[in-house]
Order: sequence, then structure tokens, then C-alpha cells
Amino acid sequence: MVLPGPLLGSARRAIFGSAQSVLWGLKSIKGSCHNFCTAVFKDVTYKELKSLLNSRQITLIDVRERWEIVEYGKIPGSVNIPLDEVGEALQMNPKDFKEKYNEVKPSKSDS
Repeated sequence: MVLPGPLLGSARRAIFGSAQSVLWGLKSIKGSCHNFCTAVFKDVTYKELKSLLNSRQITLIDVRERWEIVEYGKIPGSVNIPLDEVGEALQMNPKDFKEKYNEVKPSKSDS
């Protein structure tokens, strides 16, 4: 799958540009990150991201809204959790997470 240039830039901003907001949201939940504050901020190219996803070295949480996934497409190998749901989603039990997001819940040890 090849993403058009503007979409790739948009996806990069949606995914990586929002990372600080996600972590801030997690930090504000009961005053801690619940062990999910292991993100490393780094720009990656499409090729690097594809390689990381294929090697299963990372769990990519795509924080775009559902309408953006429908309009622009899902990033293969990613888990879509809209930004305003991330903090709550990562605290769900695995069964509820699977039911709501149709994906296996990332573990606390996942990169």
C-alpha cells in the first residue's frame, strides 16, 4: 500500500504529532501513566514504519478519528484508538478492549 504524499504527512502528524497530547492525557489520569509512558519521539519514514510494523517490534496506535480511517484508510498493522479515548482504552480489561476495538489490547511491555 502506498500512501499519497499529503496523506503520509497528515498521518505522521496525526500519529506522532499527537503523541505528547496522548502522554499528557495518560499522565493526567490519576496522576500517572500506568506504565504506558515508554514512547520515544522520533520521526520515521514510511519505509522505516513499514519495516517496524512487519517485524512486530512496535505497536502502532493510530489516534485518528474513525471518520479519518474511513476516508483515508487504515494503516496496516495499527490499532485505531481515537485520541480522546486512549487513556480510558489502555485501562480497559483485555476482553472489553477486544470487544470495543476488535484488536488485542497492547500490553504494558509493548514498544
